[in-house]
Amino acid sequence: MKSWTIFAASLAACTGMVSPAQAQPGALDGEEPEMFEDAYTFVCPDGAYQGGCTSEDVELAVMLDDAPQDMLATQCLYRTRAECAVTASGQIAAQTLDTTLYWQLLALQPSDGPATEMMVLFEQDGAVPSLLVSHQTEGWFDPPVAVRDGDGTFLLHVPARNRGLGSADILLKNSGAGWNWTTADRLMDDANRLLPAGFTLASPLVFNPRENSAFALVRRESDAGCCATGGVATVDFDFSQPHTMEVASVGFQETTPGKAHRMSSGDRATESGD
Repeated sequence: MKSWTIFAASLAACTGMVSPAQAQPGALDGEEPEMFEDAYTFVCPDGAYQGGCTSEDVELAVMLDDAPQDMLATQCLYRTRAECAVTASGQIAAQTLDTTLYWQLLALQPSDGPATEMMVLFEQDGAVPSLLVSHQTEGWFDPPVAVRDGDGTFLLHVPARNRGLGSADILLKNSGAGWNWTTADRLMDDANRLLPAGFTLASPLVFNPRENSAFALVRRESDAGCCATGGVATVDFDFSQPHTMEVASVGFQETTPGKAHRMSSGDRATESGD
């Protein structure tokens, strides 16, 4: 399965981009999410925590009319009965695409659940804005970063973490034929297929998209949930195709069982056997 879902430009123009919450991520950090399709939908429009709403319900509750770019810093674009506050906002000029992206980071507090963050990202290149991301996490978001804007390709990275499940980053790409996206969940699944049997990446997957790479600790099949003892993996991505971002290769340096070395504050090494 390819890492990116390809959308026709006409569909994107009419309906906006499908939310990454619809992706079906695999297990992260040794834990399997209970719900795949809406694994990142926590606070519903009615204010309930995990009240049974879908990612489509959340998208429909995002207000993108009456000049939403003018309300980024003051008004929640997500219509919800939960307490909602704007914690950060901004805009990104995508010069390659001759368009502008706007983003808003929200703090949501349902009456019956934990605090949640939400990222709203939309494009405004004409009279009608187009929603790209309406994503929630029980962890945190960092502001989106344009890591590539040239040679006909625009790449946007949204760093994120989600509770005990770890990496929740989103990567969006546009090479002039519409928006495509992928998530840390999918990329970790793709990378795991290239590791030897009995080994999987341990979250978080630390991205360096400017260098087309990422790295993570590696978990052995026998590891406890708290620890990853398998070693370190480096993941290289392929951005060369117009509609995809593939895991090109995985470098794996396995930890050799044996002696552990600890350095003291005086740079004196002590050894402890198994």
